[in-house]
This record gives sequence, structure tokens and C-alpha cells, in this order.
Amino acid sequence: MKQGKQLGSFEFRTLQVFVTTAEQGGMTRGAEVLGMTQSGVSQTIAALEEAVGKQLFDRTVRPIVLTSAGQALLSRGKKILADVQQAYLEAAEEEYLQLAQLSITMPESLANVLGPRLYHRASDMARSWRISNGLFPDQQARFNSHAADIMITEESHVSGTIGVERYTILSEPYVLIFPKGFPMEMELGEHLAGSNFIRFSMRSSVGRKTEAQLNRLQFKFPERIEFDSVSGHSQAVANGDGWGITTPLCLFQTPGVIERLEVKPISRGSFFRRMTLIARDGMLGPATRNITQECRDILEREVFPELFADLPWLESLMSVGED
Repeated sequence: MKQGKQLGSFEFRTLQVFVTTAEQGGMTRGAEVLGMTQSGVSQTIAALEEAVGKQLFDRTVRPIVLTSAGQALLSRGKKILADVQQAYLEAAEEEYLQLAQLSITMPESLANVLGPRLYHRASDMARSWRISNGLFPDQQARFNSHAADIMITEESHVSGTIGVERYTILSEPYVLIFPKGFPMEMELGEHLAGSNFIRFSMRSSVGRKTEAQLNRLQFKFPERIEFDSVSGHSQAVANGDGWGITTPLCLFQTPGVIERLEVKPISRGSFFRRMTLIARDGMLGPATRNITQECRDILEREVFPELFADLPWLESLMSVGED
């Protein structure tokens, strides 16, 4: 039987560079995710091709695509990386399958609500925790570069993502918010153009989804002020500077703000957001499922009851995810 090439110089990092480059669709994006130079990625791939004796990428087309040999190596390589990661986790686990470290990224509206409660409940799950928040591009960069193990974000952002476990955390409606004593009819309509519409930035998923819905409804409101911060947005409305569109979780994370607002359902053109948790398939063992259940339980037992006490009509509109 013919012997295959000896791969004495083959390294784990080399396989990691190849798999990341293939998943990102090119060496430029692969280098960004890996924190390497493009020439460094190119040299690593060339060395790997020399080691296996075959071209792994077809460089005659742009963007580059995998050859049949590259496709075979990608399939095997992803499994090898998953197995190595799992072996590392198992080696690092202490009693009760404690992880060495756990990094979770989520939007501000969830980080301030779930973050401290999650750590309080499940701190024994990992020796070291990191909970970060930010707008979706920042979240995605952390997850793609392996700086975050888990990402919680709007389902539409990750619906096409492959190679991940995914669990729905909650579904909630977008709502109208007005300052106390607002002089106009508190319904979504053209009459509100006479008052200041306080927007979320288009950098945020809440802002993009709101603007898309307003465009579908053919509502046009002057652009005067916008916020990235969910707290800044609701505080501006509570201060009497205009009205806005937000979600119940965005309101909940700012203590005392609901009492200073009129919060109303959107009766015409209602829309919702579904928040989803994703993690690389099999990388965290049972931790992914456990974190999901803790998040759902926090919402159902600690957050929803407070929201429903202030706004009973929300009870039929909000739900936690189900398997």
C-alpha cells in the first residue's frame, strides 16, 4: 500500500489557521479574525499545502475557494479542533465539571439584566468569567475571534450561522414610550411627527429593526436625536424630550424609569425581537445548555414578574424560549 506523506512539521496552530481562513472565506478576513498579518496566513497555508502535497485553495478565482482536498481537510479539521477543544475543557474541569474560563457577549439590554444575576446563580460553573456587552458588530467580532465562547443576540443576526448550538432565550414586543402627560394620542401614527422622535442609532439592532418597520408602515419622522445606549434613550423620553420605540427588557435595565413613562403596545404594525444564544457546536459540553436554562429561569422567575406587575398587558406578549 502506498504510504502517505510524513507530516512531522504539522502543528495544531496551522490547522487552526486553515480552518479559520476557510470559514471566513479568504486570507484577508481570516487574518483579521486570527490577529495575524495576511502574509503570515498566506505563508502558513503555503506550508500546509507543501506538507500535504496538494493545493487546498484555488487561487485562480476571486474570492478563493477550496479545492476538493481543501474541502476534505476542512471537514476533518473542524472535527479535530472540536475534539482538541473538548479535551482541553475536560482537562481544565474541576469538581462539578467547572470550566477554566467562560466568556459571554450580549447586548447592553440583556447584559445589565442577565449578567449579574447569571453570575450570582452560576458562578461555580467556571473559575473565571467575562461578561461583555456591545453592539452587534462588536459582539460578532468577539465571537468570530474566539474571544467569546457564547453570544446572545437577535435571531436574525445568526440565522445562517453554521457549526453552532443555538437556543432561543426570549421573545418580546417592541413598545411605544411617552413621557408622563404626553399631549398627543399615544398610538403610532403620522400625528407623532409633530413631536420629537427619539431614535436608537442605526448601529444598534433595535434601531435598524425599528427603522425598517417604520419604512414598511410608511411613517416618516424627522431626525433630531439618536442614542446607542438603551438607558440614555429611555431617560431622554422620561425627561419629556420626545417619544420613542424600545423593548421591555431595554426599559427594565434602567431602574425606576418605567414609573416616569407611559408605556403602550403598538396596535398597528406590531413587531417583535427574538433573542438567541449560540455557542460553537460541542465546545462547552453541557455548559451551553446549562447557561441557556439559567437565562430562561432568570427571566421567567425574576424579571417577567416585575415587568408584568408594572405592565400587565405584556404578559400575553412575552415568553421565554422552549426546546
